[in-house]
Amino acid sequence: MSTFDQNEQNIYDALSQITVDANQLAGQVKRRLHEEISGAASPPLRARRTISVAAAAAILAVLAVTATAAALGGFDWFIEKFHPPFSAIVEPVEVSCEDQGIRMEVIGAQKYENKAIVYLSLRDISGQNRLTEQTDFRDGFSVKQSQKIQEENGQGEDISVGSLALGTKMLYFDEETNTLYYEFNITSDLPLSDPLEVSSFLIYFEEDAYENEPVFLSLSAIGDAGTVSVREGKVWGGVGVPDDLRGITAALTPGHYAALPHGEDDQWISNIGILDGKLHVQTGNIFDKEFGSSDATLSLRAPDGQLIDCDYELMFFGDKDQHLLDSEEDFDDAVYKYAEAVFSVNSDELEGYTLCYSGSVYSGVEGNWRVAANLSDTSRKTRIWTNDIPVEGYLFEYMTLSPLGLQVIGSYTGKECRAGAMSLAVETADGIIPLEGGSGSENVQKQAFNYHWQTKVPLNVAAVTAVIINGTRIPVK
Repeated sequence: MSTFDQNEQNIYDALSQITVDANQLAGQVKRRLHEEISGAASPPLRARRTISVAAAAAILAVLAVTATAAALGGFDWFIEKFHPPFSAIVEPVEVSCEDQGIRMEVIGAQKYENKAIVYLSLRDISGQNRLTEQTDFRDGFSVKQSQKIQEENGQGEDISVGSLALGTKMLYFDEETNTLYYEFNITSDLPLSDPLEVSSFLIYFEEDAYENEPVFLSLSAIGDAGTVSVREGKVWGGVGVPDDLRGITAALTPGHYAALPHGEDDQWISNIGILDGKLHVQTGNIFDKEFGSSDATLSLRAPDGQLIDCDYELMFFGDKDQHLLDSEEDFDDAVYKYAEAVFSVNSDELEGYTLCYSGSVYSGVEGNWRVAANLSDTSRKTRIWTNDIPVEGYLFEYMTLSPLGLQVIGSYTGKECRAGAMSLAVETADGIIPLEGGSGSENVQKQAFNYHWQTKVPLNVAAVTAVIINGTRIPVK
C-alpha cells in the first residue's frame, strides 16, 4: 500500500516534473524547513504542518543525494569531462576504499592479460585539503600479478615475480574538492590478477625543495673536532668514496651541532670540524622513515660566489646511543644515518665561506588502499603469434598484440641484449602506427628477453596487417 495520501501524491507528481539546481535549492529547503519547524503553528494547522515537514525532509534528502552525486561524479561524468585517450576501451568500475581520510577510487579500467589501463582518483575527505598537484604514490603503488610457478634447478618450486612498469599521468587537480584524477598505463611481464587489483601503502602529498640554502653557522671559528676511530667495516658507502678505505681511520663524533635551513627535527648538522687538514661536515638523519627530509647535499660558497662540491662523502649508521655500527653488526639496530662530507679547503681562510644545503622535505601519509575491479573477458581482443621471427640477430618467438600495445618474448645471441632499442610499429589499412617503449626484463643466463611496446591510443587489433621491426615488415594473419 502506498504511504502517500492523495495530497502528498499530487505534490510528488508535480515535483517529479520540475528540473532543479540541487546546489541552490538545498539551501532554500533548509531555510524553509527551519522556518516551519521553529515558527508558531496554530492548532487547526498542526496536522497539515506535520505532513509538510515530512515532505520537505524527503525532498531535502533527495537533493542532498543529488548534490553529492554531482560533486563526486562518476564514470560517464569522468569520460565526458576529461576525454581520456583510452576511454573507448575502458569499462566503468566506480569502486573505492578509504583510509587516513583519503578516498581512492578506480573509476574505470580495462585489462588485457599483462597490460591494463586504469583511471583513478584520490580525494581528501578529511577536510584538510592535503592533496596538491605534487601528490604522488611513488614506490607505494602496486598492481597484483598472477603467481607463476616455475622449476628452480629441478629442486622444488619457486614463485617468479615479473617486472612491472607504471606509466602515470595526472589528468586534473580539482582544488575545490581536493581531488586528483590519474591515468595509469600498466605493463607486467606476468599476467595481471583477475580481478585486477591495485593498491598503495603510501601517498606523498607534496615536496618542499631547497637549493643551496645557507646554513646559519660561522665557519671562521671552526677548529679541530671530536672524533671516533673507524675502520673499513664502519663505512657503509657514500659518494665518490676512495677505493682504498684503509686510509680512513677517524670520523666526526655524532652529535647535534646545528639545525638545517628546513628546521625539521629528523635531520640536522651532527658535527663539523677540521680533520687531517680538511673540513668535515657531518649530517644526521633519523633512519628508515617514509616521509620527511631527503638525503642532504652540502656545498661551500666561496667569497666570490663560486660553489665548491665536497671531495667525497662517507655514510655511517648509528644505534640509539649514536654509536657507529660495523657492517658485521646487526643492521636492525640502526636508528640514525650519518653522512660526512669532506672538503679540501684552507682551514685558515674559512671566513667568508658559507655552508649551503640542498635537499627536499616530503609530506605524506601511510595507509592501506586496495581496490579490486571485476572486468569483462578481453581474451578475444588480443592476437598471439608463436612463429620464430629472426630480426638482426634476435629471435622474436612469442608476440601478443592488444589494444594497449605489443609484448615480445624472445632470445638473443652475444653478450648484450639491445632488442629494447629497436623501433616497432604496426601496419593497418589506415597507415603505420608507431609504438613506444621497449621496456621489460632480461634473463642473462638464458639469453632471453621479455619486452613491451605501448601505443598512445587504443589499437584496432583486428585491423593490423603487419608488425614492422626496425623497418622490416612482418606480415601477420
